[in-house]
Amino acid sequence: MTLIIDSLLLSFGVCLRMILPTILISMASIVVWFILGLVTLGLANHVSGPVTTVFISLFGMRVALAMKGDLRRTDFKTLALYSIIFGVLFTVALATMAVVASIVSLMFTLWQLGEPMSLSALTEAAENAPLGFAFLTLGSDLILIYALIAAGYTTVAIPMASAARAAGQGAPSRGFFFGFGRNFLPLLCVFVLAVLLQFFFDLFTVIYAELPLVLSVVSLIITGELPDFDLVFILKGLAAGAALLWINAWMWSASALALLQFDNSDTAQTSPRAKSDTTEPAPDIRALRKSRERSF
Repeated sequence: MTLIIDSLLLSFGVCLRMILPTILISMASIVVWFILGLVTLGLANHVSGPVTTVFISLFGMRVALAMKGDLRRTDFKTLALYSIIFGVLFTVALATMAVVASIVSLMFTLWQLGEPMSLSALTEAAENAPLGFAFLTLGSDLILIYALIAAGYTTVAIPMASAARAAGQGAPSRGFFFGFGRNFLPLLCVFVLAVLLQFFFDLFTVIYAELPLVLSVVSLIITGELPDFDLVFILKGLAAGAALLWINAWMWSASALALLQFDNSDTAQTSPRAKSDTTEPAPDIRALRKSRERSF
């Protein structure tokens, strides 16, 4: 409960500090990935979205850690390297989740319709009950993907925050899977709500902000004039974008705070052991001195 409240309070400051970096990183990524797409014949476009998203997320976690006292300068090469690693990992994981969710949802639909688990039964059920089949399949698929994404974000939240901290100049690396799956329940409470809100505000941002921006660019190129959008429409786009940024800032803040909590507990568990290791050689030293005195 403490993590949820503290991350909410921290998220507002992180959100304000990430407005300009998010805009700049997004604009720079368009140029970078366009060039890489030309060089790689479009292959780079398959990971451009996830890598850019991870880069912004890691930078946001660094901002959250800086607000909690970590003021080391950011090593952007290390940050980019972690972004590529996590971006590729997320691409593979999301594709795997989509396949697993589709298979499970199809099996669930056949079970609900009372059909045997076979390809012929699947084809027959899709032909005889297209509306019910589609509703059950799509509904269960969306619910399962939502649950898998929330759980996936929860398990890698602390490792990502650890990578963000390791991207500071002079900061030690604690390992790629440091804290994997730790603080699961409080983080899951954050991500279950955040992922749901993220889906809706992402949709609103596309409709009210990104689509009008694309139409404006196309209209400016073709006709030389900007389309006349209503002020309310523009304000809705700005509000949706601001809400989406805050939701992400909440997830970044929760990840950073969970890392600090786990790191402190891990240090507290290992410090007595380290202390005992440093005090154990003392009797051996005294015994060595006595043996030397006896020899004389």
